[in-house]
Amino acid sequence: MTWIILQFLFLAIPVAITSALYKSNRRFMDRFYERMVRNEKARKLHTWVLLTVLLLYHYVYTNGHPGDFGIVFSTVVCAASASYRRTDRWLRYLLDRPRAFAIYALVAVVIVGIPHLHTLAVTIAFVLLAALFYPSVRVMSEWKENDMDKIFKWVKHPETFAESYHDNHHAMLPHEADNET
Repeated sequence: MTWIILQFLFLAIPVAITSALYKSNRRFMDRFYERMVRNEKARKLHTWVLLTVLLLYHYVYTNGHPGDFGIVFSTVVCAASASYRRTDRWLRYLLDRPRAFAIYALVAVVIVGIPHLHTLAVTIAFVLLAALFYPSVRVMSEWKENDMDKIFKWVKHPETFAESYHDNHHAMLPHEADNET
């Protein structure tokens, strides 16, 4: 029974974190965004935390459902994410391509109901969650190019950093097309 409760807690983590922290203007999130953009060690830590959470979930799932062979598929994803460079490329790919992000999210929703693929769906959900909080290529390039106007704006008004950090859309929405802002 304990293992099932722990599994439900792991399933609640992506929902709780996303609803509480995505596009958050809290001070600790501003520092998190800034460190993720400026420091490669912070991005490495982010990928290692992702891998650790996935492995903990696999441990809990294996103890609750011994002998389930479906965990092998998601374990392959975990083994592949042990490489920082590969995981970095995956997270940037997912973040900078909203269509691919949506397709992977749809795949996770569809395969969660297929027997023996539950752990793969949860693994995809955690990877998508990690991608949400990963810096986009645009923000990284602005920081590396030393776009001083943007950097000073971010330093003076840290709450604008969250908007810029999560603004990875390449086209305006239809209701924003007429606005000149």
